Amino acid sequence: MDKIVLEHITKAYDKNAPVIEDLNLSIRQGSFTVLLGPSGCGKSTILRMIAGLEKETAGEIRIDGVSMKGVDPGDRQIAMVFQNYALYPTMTVRGNIEFGLINMKIDKAERNRRIEEAVQMVGLEDYLDRMPAKLSGGQRQRVALARAIVKKPSVFLMDEPLSNLDSKLRAQIRTDLIELHRKLGATFVYVTHDQVEAMSMGTDIVLLENGQIRQHDTPDALYREPANVFSARFIGTPPMNILPIRALRQAGMNTPLIAMHAGFRPEACRVESRPTAGSGLRLAGQVVTRENLGDQILYKVQTDFGMVQVKDFSGRPEAYGQVTLCVDPDRLHFFDGNECRLTEKGA
Repeated sequence: MDKIVLEHITKAYDKNAPVIEDLNLSIRQGSFTVLLGPSGCGKSTILRMIAGLEKETAGEIRIDGVSMKGVDPGDRQIAMVFQNYALYPTMTVRGNIEFGLINMKIDKAERNRRIEEAVQMVGLEDYLDRMPAKLSGGQRQRVALARAIVKKPSVFLMDEPLSNLDSKLRAQIRTDLIELHRKLGATFVYVTHDQVEAMSMGTDIVLLENGQIRQHDTPDALYREPANVFSARFIGTPPMNILPIRALRQAGMNTPLIAMHAGFRPEACRVESRPTAGSGLRLAGQVVTRENLGDQILYKVQTDFGMVQVKDFSGRPEAYGQVTLCVDPDRLHFFDGNECRLTEKGA
């Protein structure tokens, strides 16, 4: 069942240059849907239109089948968590969490019950009397989450809530959000430009470029079956290697007739110190850099068809100098002249 539907949405601040044009998107009930893409792709604008903080230029947004035309943000049964926490500096943690409930005219006994439940979820039981200035960044973000939880919304909207935290705190809050989503069973819509956040937390990922959806899929499908070259290059650390199709044809491989590009993930490629026989792609290159990460070695290898990145988990001694890169046929992806993925495989 769809919780949120955006139908033929256009948003333009300037009539000659819409930020989003004729966008259609359905967000499943109970999903953790991540809007992912580079800066300026329109993901925050989409979130703010769902929240009612920005008005769509054309099209319709529906929540639970009800049109949001003319519905104020406070009447949409949503809660929003911002990047900058948006806490009141003169109120305690309890005051910040309680403030929205007072405005909703919730009685004191129910307010206390909701606050106790929320702070237990986010681990703030011992901080209710603290002021925001006395909290760490991670604790402030938990206050913002608790303030959203007590409203018991049907939709949580989150706009890059972890971007102001250091890497250790981001990892911890990611885990907290996954657990929170599981406990609440609500619909989460989360904006980020960080693919690690998207892949680790999302049940559904909407990958955007220039206000257009390039792929809407599960994290696993997005990684294993990228719909186009943009998806292939955006997802993955390092991203998929993309070569011109002549690299394969020159190596004597059969490829789909309309293929223009071939791709393979860095972990799909083996590094051999001497030429080897076998089916699949065999590509000569020169090692440019090596990064030993303990469980793997990351190589950058210069070939006649461009730089190729490789993840090697073999545990063998590091390769040096001239090497041969080997990719099995079933690990290759093919893309046409429009950079769309082909389902047909080469022979």
